[in-house]
Amino acid sequence: MNFLNKQELTAQQLFQVADDAYLNGSPWQLKTFQTELLNEYTHYLGMVDDLGRLIGFVGGTYLDGVLDISNVAIMQAYQKQHLGELLLRTWFNMFVAQTTVLLEVRDGNEGAKRLYRRLGFETYRKRKAYYNHPVEDAVLMMLQLPIRSKE
Repeated sequence: MNFLNKQELTAQQLFQVADDAYLNGSPWQLKTFQTELLNEYTHYLGMVDDLGRLIGFVGGTYLDGVLDISNVAIMQAYQKQHLGELLLRTWFNMFVAQTTVLLEVRDGNEGAKRLYRRLGFETYRKRKAYYNHPVEDAVLMMLQLPIRSKE
């Protein structure tokens, strides 16, 4: 797999991957990605297949030593191949040690929670009924870089 940095990605590409990756379509609008790519504090990393097609990405905001992950998406045809883990590990290596990484995930997304725990994330809070369509709790997780894998 190869990777693309933020400057090599387009909002349309990100939207298309997110739209494919989630069962109910992208939880983010195209405008959200357009705004994110213009923000100096956001960091994105895209993953491309051997033909150069974007198949996944991760993005978030880094400010004052805290990286807040806003989105992780892998196209459905490429899920369950540990590509999300490879993408996150590669991305995390771009940040300094002692960076605090935060994320939230649907409580019912067991696969994602397993991945995050494997990378060393720990749950620090739940938000009741945070998500809509369907209504679901959010699990807030935190990690201190560097990764200390729980293999």
